[in-house]
Parts: sequence; structure tokens; C-alpha cells
Amino acid sequence: MVVSPSVPAKTVPEFINYAKANPGKVNMPSPGTGSAGHVFGELFKIMTGVHIVHVPYRATFIPDLLSGQVQVAFATIGALIEHIRTGRLRALAVTAATRVDVLPDREWRVPSLIPVAPGY
Repeated sequence: MVVSPSVPAKTVPEFINYAKANPGKVNMPSPGTGSAGHVFGELFKIMTGVHIVHVPYRATFIPDLLSGQVQVAFATIGALIEHIRTGRLRALAVTAATRVDVLPDREWRVPSLIPVAPGY
């Protein structure tokens, strides 16, 4: 889960508050309806009660995310890692069960969005 620098949130709870304060004004791109990025975004909306507008793209949405035309995306780390490392995008969470080693630095030590049940 990454946000454009135009979004003031630095954590997932801050993003939820931001999205709830701006219903229908936060746009979420994806590579298309039914893609993993779209499904994760829809699940996030259901779990948090935020109203985010899905914007399906035929081509890459990264330029629009960098410019702030769309504000939040659920995309692969590989596609976004350099933008995260250079500070052009802010990673808020990963959708893996645990933190991801590719983002080991303290600054990028991004928490997991998925809670793990005890015993797993």
C-alpha cells in the first residue's frame, strides 16, 4: 500500500482518517478490474469503511500516482521499490503476513496490513 506524497498520511490509521475525511475524493488506480491491486483495494475499503474511488488503467498508473492524480495504490513492491527508496512514494503497509525484507531499512520498515492469528 503506497500513497502519493500529496497525501499527508504517514501510517495506515492516518490514511484511514484522511480517506474518511475526504469521502469520494481519494482515487485508487489498478491495472484493471479484478486485478490483485483492485481486489486488495476493495478488501481494504470493506475492512475500513472508507470510500475510495477505483480507477482502472490500461497502461501504467505510476506517473499519475507520482503526480498525485491518484492517491493510493496496492501494487507490487518490484514496480514501486525505487520510487519508495527515493521518497517519491510513501509505503504505508505491505499485504504480506509479515514485513518484507526488501524494505529492511528503518525508514522503510513497512508494517504488514494483514494481522496474523495466534498459532500461525
